[in-house]
Amino acid sequence: MNWKQILRLTGTMQLIVGIFMLIPTVMALVLREWLAFKGFAFSLIIIVIYLSIILTIGRSWSSQTLNVRDVYLFVTLTWVIASAFGAIPIYVSGLDHTFASAYMEVMSGFTTTGLTTLSSLDSDPLSILFWRSLTHWIGGMGIVVLFVALLPLIGSEGAQLFGAETTGPVKSRLTPKIKNTALILWLIYVGITLLEIIALLLGNLSLFDAITISFGTVATGGFSPHDASIAYYNNAYVEVVVTICMMMGGINFSLYFSLLKGKFSTVLKNTELKVYLLIIIIASLIATISLKVSGSYSSFSDSLRHGTFHIVSSITTTGFSAAHYEGWPYLAQSMIFILMFVGGSSGSTGGGIKVSRIITMFRLGRQNIKTMLHPKGFFTIQSEKEQISWTAVNAIVGFIALYVALILGGMVVISSAGFDLYSSFTAALTSIGNVGLGFGAFGSQGVGFGALPGYAQWTLSFLMLAGRLELYTVLALFTRTFWRR
Repeated sequence: MNWKQILRLTGTMQLIVGIFMLIPTVMALVLREWLAFKGFAFSLIIIVIYLSIILTIGRSWSSQTLNVRDVYLFVTLTWVIASAFGAIPIYVSGLDHTFASAYMEVMSGFTTTGLTTLSSLDSDPLSILFWRSLTHWIGGMGIVVLFVALLPLIGSEGAQLFGAETTGPVKSRLTPKIKNTALILWLIYVGITLLEIIALLLGNLSLFDAITISFGTVATGGFSPHDASIAYYNNAYVEVVVTICMMMGGINFSLYFSLLKGKFSTVLKNTELKVYLLIIIIASLIATISLKVSGSYSSFSDSLRHGTFHIVSSITTTGFSAAHYEGWPYLAQSMIFILMFVGGSSGSTGGGIKVSRIITMFRLGRQNIKTMLHPKGFFTIQSEKEQISWTAVNAIVGFIALYVALILGGMVVISSAGFDLYSSFTAALTSIGNVGLGFGAFGSQGVGFGALPGYAQWTLSFLMLAGRLELYTVLALFTRTFWRR
């Protein structure tokens, strides 16, 4: 292990987090939110002390090169430590009674999960609410991806850092230099965020609400400055804008780059995009018809508005809510539940298994059927006119197996705290999928995640981290092979 280099890079990452934290710190000072200001100031002091120690230790290093193990350890440590520092303001402010719940809140933010342990958002300090939403925005495209874009202090391991954090089985390289790819992705990300802020301002939202909602939308995170989420506004225009921007957040960001370069055929021929949009259309129609037939809404337009909003919120793993969906017909609820598994596209800010993996698994099933019918035949799995290697297929199969195993493990832990199986299963699913929509005891009418004991909150924090870093990056650290020379 190149410990000095790992420590040096980890310290630099916390410096970036500290710089972002200065924004809500100034807000707390200007708004005279003294408890919040105390929390931010204390956290910044801890970060400065940490940086002084870490950067001193890592001041000289024998080699600038990181191997795969170094990269996995660095990326995981970055998220773990950033969440620890980010939780201090919430804990010191007294909004969460335990550090475990404050840590879960910020981990939920950085991983764009959207689960919250807070219960009175409408009366909480604005600086704290802004910090929650800002963690969404930072984590949406990725802390380390931002680092690769802004600080070209690294060499060949830049591509490894990028790949260890970005989502999906295939990591898109838009330009020959990986730092340029990271920078382009962040510029597109910023551009979409600014467009949504402007659109929401036109819908008569305050600047604060427009910014925080946009952070949660484009990052597909789901944190809202209000307890009622998007339902607080009861505004069809706002819901339409948020629906469109959530959908954009769930699309592979490399396709936006193709659009900017005028490569429209590349976008139109993209199988994952077509399947992603088809799923949304079919699921939205099913939910809409179910809501209209059941009489949940009197008009077809209201059924379409609310049905589509929650379908998109589910598949993109954003987790925003504009209605009491748990009171809907079971058919509409089942659409939401199923799409929590699917998730967004590869290379998007969405979580879940990812549409590309689902497509590959269906192709694998079809290939196995062909092999059974024609034992002497030779069949391959194609994607965008390219053959998918069996190494990639095996990685996807292993990913889904581990994904399900972690959900079941999380369900066991939550149920041990006295919660029913349905609530426990959906809590684990929404955590590892970085979804944010709760059901049962953790739904909009339930006790909330703040009622969980500490060990259960730490478990969900781990599931959120594992899900955001696509399992292998985190789980590799728990193998004997990882620590062997």
